[in-house]
Amino acid sequence: MNKYLAVYGKPRYLGIIATDKELKQKDIVVVESVRGDDIAFVAGSLNDEQEAEYRAMKNTVERAENAPKVSEPAVTDLRFVKFAENRELNELGLFKVEEREILKKVKELVVPHELDMKLIDVELMLGRKKLFVYFSSEQRVDFRAFVRDLAREFKTRIELRQIGVRDESKIIGGLGICGNTCCCSFWLHQFE
Repeated sequence: MNKYLAVYGKPRYLGIIATDKELKQKDIVVVESVRGDDIAFVAGSLNDEQEAEYRAMKNTVERAENAPKVSEPAVTDLRFVKFAENRELNELGLFKVEEREILKKVKELVVPHELDMKLIDVELMLGRKKLFVYFSSEQRVDFRAFVRDLAREFKTRIELRQIGVRDESKIIGGLGICGNTCCCSFWLHQFE
């Protein structure tokens, strides 16, 4: 069984694919993750020592002090479904455009709820089966009514994810003080 490191989702989650298929670096594949069906980019093959190192990584997702604790591992197991076809790649391209419009609409829908949250980004899953809304907030937010409005508007499952400021940089990108792309949005997966 071959093992490969893969990157998936907007927050650039890490996953390990164990499969009999031969994958190459930069292959784009459809995988089954804890989030559902996802597009993943193969980063490379792993030997047993490298796999152990990745599995030993701690999840360093920043959370507000009183935010709910999430026990997601830093590296998850992914199940290989198939190589991404033009249909999935086209869908992914359309989602990038559509997600900008969805984010605008989400920002409009949050106004009447007067929630103390900063909306950062949205992510559609393959087949429009789920919509992730990433936000930051200094405190815990009761967004149940807001989620009902989102579900009514977009007619899909909605999942709100509270993230910290470093993870915000990881998702939206930007330039670091050195003038280059932020390390966390390009290659860095662990924050010290």
